[in-house]
Amino acid sequence: MNKIIFSVFFIFLNLGLFAQREFTEAERSKYHMNSPEEFKTSYRNRAFSYTAPPVGGTRSIAEFEPNQGVIIAFPNNFAVPYSLISQLSQYVKVYIVCSSFAQSYASSQLQNNGVNMENVSFVNAPIDSQWTRDFSPIFIEYGENNKVGIVDFPYNRPDRTNDDNLPIVLGEYWNMEVFGMNLVHTGGNYMTDGLGIAASCDLVYTENPSLSQQEVSQLVQDYIGIENYHLVNDPLNDYIEHIDCWGKFLAVDKILITRVPASDSRYAEFEAMADYWANQTTSYGNKYKVFRTNWGMDRNAYTNSLILNNKVFIPFNTGNPGAFNADAATVYEEAMPGYEIIGIEYNKWFSTDALHCRTHEVPDFEMLKIAHLPYVEEINFQETYDFNAEIYSFNNSNSITEVKLIYSVNNEEFVELEMENISGNTYNISLNNLNQGDTIRYYIQAKDNRPKTETLPYIGQADPFSFTIKSTSNTTELTKDQYIKAFPNPATNILYFISNNLPNDNYEIEIYNQFGQIIKKLNVEITDINWEISGIDISDLKSGLYSIIAKSGKTIFTTKFIKL
Repeated sequence: MNKIIFSVFFIFLNLGLFAQREFTEAERSKYHMNSPEEFKTSYRNRAFSYTAPPVGGTRSIAEFEPNQGVIIAFPNNFAVPYSLISQLSQYVKVYIVCSSFAQSYASSQLQNNGVNMENVSFVNAPIDSQWTRDFSPIFIEYGENNKVGIVDFPYNRPDRTNDDNLPIVLGEYWNMEVFGMNLVHTGGNYMTDGLGIAASCDLVYTENPSLSQQEVSQLVQDYIGIENYHLVNDPLNDYIEHIDCWGKFLAVDKILITRVPASDSRYAEFEAMADYWANQTTSYGNKYKVFRTNWGMDRNAYTNSLILNNKVFIPFNTGNPGAFNADAATVYEEAMPGYEIIGIEYNKWFSTDALHCRTHEVPDFEMLKIAHLPYVEEINFQETYDFNAEIYSFNNSNSITEVKLIYSVNNEEFVELEMENISGNTYNISLNNLNQGDTIRYYIQAKDNRPKTETLPYIGQADPFSFTIKSTSNTTELTKDQYIKAFPNPATNILYFISNNLPNDNYEIEIYNQFGQIIKKLNVEITDINWEISGIDISDLKSGLYSIIAKSGKTIFTTKFIKL
């Protein structure tokens, strides 16, 4: 009899443990805050496992690239509404992190709330909190076979040792290599464009006092391939200092920045931040397109959204703070045409803790990758325009069956052309029927044998690349025979240049890889008759396609070469 009473008591105790507690208004604004011991960043309960960085190149994968799933934690309740989990489970895998003891209860709650259980997987591990954005791994593409890997870091909440251990757990769960980057960090304070640019609040410097700025830059370059790391002041001026509370990369050349009312004491700081990004150069070589969402009340957190393939999930407030929901959706629709914009209403979203904080995307481990440095904005007239791309499957898991350039001139119907596989993973096609003043919109589409189809830009025809060919009245007039070319092409160790009829001037030569990253840069003077015979050592470059841009004032020449 005593055993039965004890068992009943234990059941009720656990139901109470898993019940969702309402937070008071006083607690809500500090819901995501450190406990006092956590401010002592030197105090850690988990011994961090430092490793050497990846070999053979590394690239941090962007949120807006193809994803196969999302991570959500269940410490003792779900901190996101079931409506979100249900919608996610209809088209991607939902990984629920919880203890084995809690799995049965979590599973029954999901089933009772319309979740597609066929797309739910449980990762059994003890967990301390719901903020999977902060303690989940940084996913990378690395090595000669373009595998997906995990980069672990000391989580900046050192007292949450179970959370801090999740990258190790997931590495074992997915049988994936884990690299230990000894930089105290948190996922909510990190975003990347997937092409070597990243941004964080300068909390990174504060939490790593033993590292110089150069050492921080070297670590992120070595482990996650970041060449240009924007570490900025926090205009929110709140305790959290997480960039996802006020900013978000929507694409390689698009960024969303919160706007506060002019009466807000932080107004000037937010406007300065928007101006800062409008003047920064993207990985495509153009300036950022800056979009703004209004923050009318303290619980609005519209930048704290989740981009998952062709859908964007935005935290919508209820009650009075929800008055700004429709405007936020309109901004996303303008910035991301072709995406499905989905507002998730919930009365527990806060300005420093919302949807993005409590979820983390999982990339497609067999991603069909399209790497291409696009033509953008205005470019000089050329007789021929080469379109080149590196197309491959992560870990060589699938074969490429079709690659197309799909383009439109002056808003006419889109035309599809097959691209030719000219070497390894490199595909090419040339257009020579374009005229001065033409505006070209285009995207690249690839298919593999799964069959899976991907496009670049991700959403394809709804938001393609676009460029306009300058007329001679807008730029330095070029003769038909002016050019710079690379030889030999393909090249192995040394690359030379051939030029014809170039104006005497100083030229800046930049070599880009297919991810838009500058690999080499040099200055040459065309008046020097020997410049063409001065070769560039390219023996250290990986095999693939590279772009060359030569600039002098308004005169720009482009060419490409293949490194064998």
